[in-house]
Amino acid sequence: MFRTLIAAVAATLAFALPAIAASPAAGPADFLSETDCFDATPDYRSWLDSVAQRLDDPARSMPRLQALVPPDTFAFARSAFDCRIVSYESGGHTVSGYVVRPRSWTTQGTLPLLVYNRGGNGAYGKLDSLQVFLKLLPLAKAGFMVVASQYRDADEFGGGDVDDIMRLIDLSLAMPEVDGSRIFLLGQSRGAMMSYLVARRRDDITAIATIGGASDLLAGLAWRPEMERMYRTRIPGYDSDRHAALRARSALHWAEQLPAGMPVLLLHGEADDRVSVEESRRMAARLQQLERPHKLLVYPGDDHGLQRNWRNARTEILDWFERAGERHAGAN
Repeated sequence: MFRTLIAAVAATLAFALPAIAASPAAGPADFLSETDCFDATPDYRSWLDSVAQRLDDPARSMPRLQALVPPDTFAFARSAFDCRIVSYESGGHTVSGYVVRPRSWTTQGTLPLLVYNRGGNGAYGKLDSLQVFLKLLPLAKAGFMVVASQYRDADEFGGGDVDDIMRLIDLSLAMPEVDGSRIFLLGQSRGAMMSYLVARRRDDITAIATIGGASDLLAGLAWRPEMERMYRTRIPGYDSDRHAALRARSALHWAEQLPAGMPVLLLHGEADDRVSVEESRRMAARLQQLERPHKLLVYPGDDHGLQRNWRNARTEILDWFERAGERHAGAN
C-alpha cells in the first residue's frame, strides 16, 4: 500500500516550492471553529510522529512515511495551501470537516467548489492529516476550493447526515473565494451514495464523479451480506423495513430524480471487493436509459481505491469537471 501512496503523492505534490505571499483565511462563514491543519504539528518531525503513532508499527512505518511525504513536500503544502479544520452546526449536531484552497486564489479570481465526500462509516474512513495529502491537497492544487465533511458522529449512513454536506455547501457559498456557479461533487465508495443524495436535493450541482461508488445497496447487501450488521447499527428503522431503508439510499432506484443535465462520471475497479463493479455498470445503464450525460470507466484488475490507476483516474475526474464547468458557463 505504501508504495502506491508514495507514487501518488510524489506525482501530485513534488514540484518546486513557490514564492507565495500569505493570504487571508477562508471566510467569512458561520463556522463554529477554524484551526490551521498544521497547528498541532507545526514542523515536519511533529507531523511525522503524529501520523506514525496512528499506524500499527510506528517504528517500521517511519521510513516509509518519510518517503511518502518528504520534507520539501511538507514545506510546499504549508506554503502553498490554506488548510483548515472547521466545525459547524448541522441539525443540532456539531460536525467537523476540512476547507482547503490554494493561497494563490487572489490572482485567479473565484474558485470552483469541489465537495469531497469520503467513504466509510462512523470513525472508519474519517479523513486525517495523511489523507489530507493524499486526497484533498492534489484537488486544491488543481485550482479548487475543496471542502469535506467528516459527517456527524451519529452516522445514519445516508440519512440525516446528508444534511451535513448540504450545510457545508451552503457555508462554503458564503465565502468570497467561491464561485457558486461551479459546484462539483466527488464521492468515493459510500461518498458516491452521499453525492447522489445531495444532488437529488439541489439544483446547483454542476457535475458528479464517483469512485467505487455505491448506487444499489439492496444488490450490494446480497453481494456482501456482512454489511447488514453495520446497516442495522447505523440506519434508523432498518429492522422495521430493510427494503425501504436501502432503496431510499440507492440512486439506481430513483436516478430519474437527479438533475437532468448534471453529468455523472463513474470510475470503478473491476476487482473491487467492497463495492461490486456491477453497481456502477447498472447505474450507467440506467443513466443511458434516461438519456442523461454520463461516462463509465472500468479499470481491469484494479481495486476499490483504484490504486493502480489513481493518476489516470484523477486526470479523468479533473477533465470531467473542467468540461462540465465550461458547458455550464456556455449555457448561461
